[in-house]
Amino acid sequence: MIFALVVLSIVGFGAWFLLADSLSAKEELPKMHKTKLGSFVHDITNNGSVESSSNVEITCRVKSDKSSGSTILKIIPEGTVVKEGDELVVLDSYPLEKEKLSQQIVCNKSEADVIQATNVYETAVIAKKEYIEGTYKQEVETIESEIFVAMENLSRAEEYLKHSQRLFAKRYVTEAQLEADRFAVEKAKKDLAAARTKMNVLQKYTKVKMVNQLEADIKTSEAKLKAAQTSHDLDVEQLQRLKEQITNCTLTAPQAGQVVYASESKSRHREAKVIEEGAIVREGQAIIRLPDATKMQVKTDINEAKVTLVKEGMAATVILDAFPDRPLEGIVGKVNEYPEPTGWFGSSSRVYETTVKILETHKDVRPGMTAQVKIHVQRIPEVMHVPVQSVFEHGGKFYCVIHEDGKLKHHEVKIGETNDKVVIIREGLKVGQEIVHHVNAVRERLNLPKLKETDGRPGNGRPPRAGGAKSSPGAAGKPPAKAAHPPQGGGSSASRAGQMFQRFDKNGDGKLQMDEMPEQMRPMLKMADKNGDGAVDRDELTALRDKMGQGGPPGGGRPGAKP
Repeated sequence: MIFALVVLSIVGFGAWFLLADSLSAKEELPKMHKTKLGSFVHDITNNGSVESSSNVEITCRVKSDKSSGSTILKIIPEGTVVKEGDELVVLDSYPLEKEKLSQQIVCNKSEADVIQATNVYETAVIAKKEYIEGTYKQEVETIESEIFVAMENLSRAEEYLKHSQRLFAKRYVTEAQLEADRFAVEKAKKDLAAARTKMNVLQKYTKVKMVNQLEADIKTSEAKLKAAQTSHDLDVEQLQRLKEQITNCTLTAPQAGQVVYASESKSRHREAKVIEEGAIVREGQAIIRLPDATKMQVKTDINEAKVTLVKEGMAATVILDAFPDRPLEGIVGKVNEYPEPTGWFGSSSRVYETTVKILETHKDVRPGMTAQVKIHVQRIPEVMHVPVQSVFEHGGKFYCVIHEDGKLKHHEVKIGETNDKVVIIREGLKVGQEIVHHVNAVRERLNLPKLKETDGRPGNGRPPRAGGAKSSPGAAGKPPAKAAHPPQGGGSSASRAGQMFQRFDKNGDGKLQMDEMPEQMRPMLKMADKNGDGAVDRDELTALRDKMGQGGPPGGGRPGAKP
């Protein structure tokens, strides 16, 4: 009996040992993935906001300087349906009314200056006419009279002298009387000459001088009149502008529509603009929009690392947060050429504003709604793809891990495009074949070939990131250029980067160009090129090697993270 019990104990212990060993073996076998054909989908997903592509903007038209604006006293509630001519916004017009009153006083004063200048001008014109047609003629006639009297006096004096000479010959008059008559003749001649000289001076000098002075007075008064008139016109124009500004303080609807406030939320590259009663708005700032609900679009920001993949005309899907079960079809309308400005505390990563037009909308879609946009960058039907976690790189080649003959073995494959979730397998695997899902968990158990010390170059054991190799939706089905990373080797990231530069930097410019690298290593070079200048320096290559050494999916992201 004791022997039997011992035998049974031994048999039971052996069975338990074998069972435990079997269970242990099963537990050590990692999670497997069975390959199959399916559609490869590369989408870029971003959040955005809905707006109308055809908006009638009601803007502030009240002038303001750099340090002030106009206060909103009254505004119609957002969402109100209005018709043409309805009052929308009332801005504070008190400062303008006060300025208008002061300007009216200025206009009155300048008008008085115009009246006075006009009177002076008209007086100058009359003075010239008065001199030419009155004073001058009177002086001419007076001098002509003097000449006539002088000539008459001279004639009489000459007659008296002749008579005195006859009488003197007959001894009827004395010699003194004769001399007196001779003197009278000379005096008459002198008077006539003086009168003629006076006439000559009047006509040649006095008249010209007076006419010139009067004309100068006319021109001077005319210039002063024009200056006064121009100043008055400017004052009146300013008064008219103030009246228009006061009128602009009341904004009405130019057409029917539904009121949407032109508020903007604060982001890292935009300051918050809140539209409400009491808010201050500046000239040209949009206050209200009346959108066309039949023409809606979504604006989103695409990161600089992916913006080159997005092209105008690409199909997209828009999912509104308010209606997640009603996706809308869209199309990429515009990708900005320049990045959006960043704020003081913004990230160094740049984004590019992208517009996605909604092709068919419905009445429930409203401006300002939050939406998720999926831009369909690439679609390849019936192609084998596996999770990116199941592929690693070693020695410039890519491998998967299979379970064969009770052992885990690395198996070389050739990869194609990737979207950071899955990677296309071009060659090396069959449909239905099982591979290890997470190769990082078993990599140390593989019998990988050793690399030469001189060939130590950075590698992360992962396929290239999405967009690492050039591809386009129109090229679906065509095998891409062979994508590979350089092999791993010993040493730090910086030393490995230095070895790569010693080997491949042929022109010695301190950068690795595409044409300097083997074709299978170019996708890795594109991954490292963070500034997009088409070349990689030592810092970029070292940073990529450090990032790759942390494990995980390409680019250091979470497995299954959205692109």
